[in-house]
Amino acid sequence: MKRYMPLVLVAMLALVSAQASANLIINGSFEQNNFNGWTIGTTSNGTWGEGFPIVAPWPLGGGLNAAKGEVGEVNFDGTQQGGTLSQAFMSGAGAGTVSMMYAAMGDGIHTNSDGGEFTLMLDNTILAQFDVGTITANQIISGTLSANVNLSAGPHTLEIDVTRRFASQPQNTPYQYVTGVDVEGPSSVPEPGSLVLMGSGVLGLAGMLRRKLGF
Repeated sequence: MKRYMPLVLVAMLALVSAQASANLIINGSFEQNNFNGWTIGTTSNGTWGEGFPIVAPWPLGGGLNAAKGEVGEVNFDGTQQGGTLSQAFMSGAGAGTVSMMYAAMGDGIHTNSDGGEFTLMLDNTILAQFDVGTITANQIISGTLSANVNLSAGPHTLEIDVTRRFASQPQNTPYQYVTGVDVEGPSSVPEPGSLVLMGSGVLGLAGMLRRKLGF
């Protein structure tokens, strides 16, 4: 039986490892065709745009969904204003990565001097940011924001800000998209009851091997 105990321990460690590492964000690619898990907001003088945000196809294809907006200021004052998406999650302590994909698309008619700015934040701290700048009609500018983080055990808040320095005007403003939101890191420590069940399962496996192999 002793020969098989290392195999049992490896199986147990693999089970723990699988439980300990996970994407901690729900509906990060809006695969549920809605905003389940997300809190939709705006900046102090901002808007997602008339009728936005909506879940729409990712403009680069691939079968993905995305949050789509036509963001900007409600009253023009030249500051960065627009919409926000946030989600609270729990994590264990350890290293993690935070990432998202963004895209801006010209309105199809005009060149616009501000395609939008995408800001990725964790617990009110900016992790990464991209300012699209000038965008022409039908042009698509896309990329990924990502950062390495050290997560403390407990609750966290991920926030994505999509903003522009100009007023949002229906059909005259570039469109902005967000998808592939991902927080990879240690999940919360399993409950003691879960550990007991896991240990019982491993002991049961060991007993089954002993009986089957005649030890």
